[in-house]
Amino acid sequence: MTIAVHSAVPEYVWTANNALAFIPRGMPPAAYPILIHLLGRQEPGGRCLVTQDTVAQFVGLSRPMASRGLQHLGFAQMVRKQGNGIYVLSPLIAGYRTPADQLAAIEAMNDDDRFDRPDFQERYEHRVTQHDAKRQEKAARRRQPVEPPIQLAARRKH
Repeated sequence: MTIAVHSAVPEYVWTANNALAFIPRGMPPAAYPILIHLLGRQEPGGRCLVTQDTVAQFVGLSRPMASRGLQHLGFAQMVRKQGNGIYVLSPLIAGYRTPADQLAAIEAMNDDDRFDRPDFQERYEHRVTQHDAKRQEKAARRRQPVEPPIQLAARRKH
C-alpha cells in the first residue's frame, strides 16, 4: 500500500538576511516571532500559505495577538495579506531562487511600498495612527443611541 505524503519542509530560498534591521520602533512584541515564522515558511517570492490560527499556534500566541502582530507587519509594509490564509512578504525580505530574482522584484516595487526609506518610522507611525483613529470612530458610532424603528402600522391609521 502506498501513502502519499505531503512534505512540511518548505523549499529553500535565497534571501538577504537584513529583514530585522527594518523593524520599526513600537512594533508589538508578537510581530517578531511571527515574522521569523513567515520567513521560514515562505515559498520563493515570499508567498506564505498560513492562517492566523496556524501562526498563533506555532508561535504560541492567542489568535488576537497573532492578528495584531500581522497587522503591524502590514503597517510596516513587510507583510501584506493577499487573501484568506495567504500572506506575501515584501520583496525586500522575501526569499527567491536566485539573488537576481530578488533584485528584479525589488526594482519592480512601487516606491511607496518600500520600507528601506529614511521616513520609514514616520510612515509606520502614521499608518498606526490612522488605524487607531478609524477604530475610535467605529467605537463612537457603536455607542450612539439607535433610533427606534418606525411604527408603520401606527402611521397608517392616521
